[in-house]
Amino acid sequence: MFGKILQMLSISCKHKNISQPFAAVTFSRSKTQDVDWEPVVSSGKHYVVCLDCGKQFNYDWNKMRIVS
Repeated sequence: MFGKILQMLSISCKHKNISQPFAAVTFSRSKTQDVDWEPVVSSGKHYVVCLDCGKQFNYDWNKMRIVS
């Protein structure tokens, strides 16, 4: 129970509950065209998120693991 309280306070999280990998994207704003949507450009990087505390970690898609 003490561990759950610490996780809720984000003091000590073991990052056991990790999301699936996401592709990091950026939005490209075009000043020459007046469009309602912004095209998405993939940056080639991936990340995962701890579902308990919300911390984001870089993810290597080729090695299938979190990188520091």
